[in-house]
Amino acid sequence: MWCVPHPQKAGTTLVLLDTEGLGDVIKGDNQNDCWIFALAVLLSSTFVYNSMGPINQQALDQLQYPF
Repeated sequence: MWCVPHPQKAGTTLVLLDTEGLGDVIKGDNQNDCWIFALAVLLSSTFVYNSMGPINQQALDQLQYPF
């Protein structure tokens, strides 16, 4: 988590929150991934999806699990 002054809105703090990805093969706990994903989305006014490869149907299907 990083808290920095907003570059365009004076007096406003911008909070950047980085979380682990969905489907962590080391942990193998999908429920934990869903809770972290849901919390990040609920706390966010903007959500950025970062992918190492192309966004395909499987990636979109994984985004539906937490909801």
